[in-house]
Amino acid sequence: MKKIIIILCIFILSGCSDYVEINDLGLITGISIDYKDNLYELTTQIIENDKESKIIVLNSKSNSIDEAMSEISKLSNKELFISHLKVLILSERLIESNKNYYDYFLRSSKSKMNFYTYIAPNDEISDIFKIYSDKNSSSIYLDKMMDFNQNIFSSSTPLKFIDMMYDKYEYGINIVYPTITIRENNNEKTLYLSNLVSFNSNLDKLTLTENNSIFYNILTNNSQRTTLNIPCDKDYFTIEIQDIKTEFNLKNNVFYINTKSLGKLNEYNCKYNLNKTNTVNELNKLTNQYIKKNINDLIVKMKNNNNDLIGIGNYIYKHNKNYFDFKNDNWDNHLKEINIKINSNTKINSSGEIRK
Repeated sequence: MKKIIIILCIFILSGCSDYVEINDLGLITGISIDYKDNLYELTTQIIENDKESKIIVLNSKSNSIDEAMSEISKLSNKELFISHLKVLILSERLIESNKNYYDYFLRSSKSKMNFYTYIAPNDEISDIFKIYSDKNSSSIYLDKMMDFNQNIFSSSTPLKFIDMMYDKYEYGINIVYPTITIRENNNEKTLYLSNLVSFNSNLDKLTLTENNSIFYNILTNNSQRTTLNIPCDKDYFTIEIQDIKTEFNLKNNVFYINTKSLGKLNEYNCKYNLNKTNTVNELNKLTNQYIKKNINDLIVKMKNNNNDLIGIGNYIYKHNKNYFDFKNDNWDNHLKEINIKINSNTKINSSGEIRK
């Protein structure tokens, strides 16, 4: 019995060295990082747990991210906790500086690395977490905004930190970042998902149009569904495509891109009579011509900018490591040499209530 009492006393007196009162924690939901004048500039969005939860935004700058985070911890009088981190926002200037900002998150034992990563314009990055800070967390709002875009438009694409790190250390692929910007509507500032951007191995920036972004998502199987406006004579028809699947193949020194999907007619302004049996065949033909043209436009843009953002080189490397000397050559410079053939097989299987 005496032994049990002694053991209990030891536990009570020693306590737990890692124990922290919840009121002493600052839960970080968002971090933005800029790099200016040889200093890291951090903005953090923190949920404080005092008498009631509240959101605060704090800034700091230092020679290292760890030092900047320590300063923010002092400012908030909280022990910072990053396991609840939802978004990491990087400035274009930080990417172009080629600084190793990611090491902090890779080494931290409390980093789950499943948070989403965005890029932002240099002049806006420090203000993003101030939007909605009095109502809701901007980082939580960003999560909802990305989910909505993926389900409806597919003009942006989510980028988890762990996936970004995977692409960074893979051969033959360049990272594609979703862009977050600030827009003003009815005299009120709001967050907006803008164009996707990518940087090649020389850190040259490539900005995708909204249409480029849609077809990037189609090619990388990141699109659940999307809407296409397709010309027909001097007018157009609109289809919603879903069940999208794209496959790559390398055969006889030709790189094949094969994509297929199902389409539903949403809007129709063409001269063709939908009551005729050959009309759907004509619409399918126009749809597949449109898809092939837009994929080709994106490929040309990639080649002209030496930026393999869909991972053609990565596919070749994994299936034929001797095709190029990936470890010693700059793959981006070889992208123009690849002969690419595009096949599209989209079938309209529903015309809705349209009968004309």
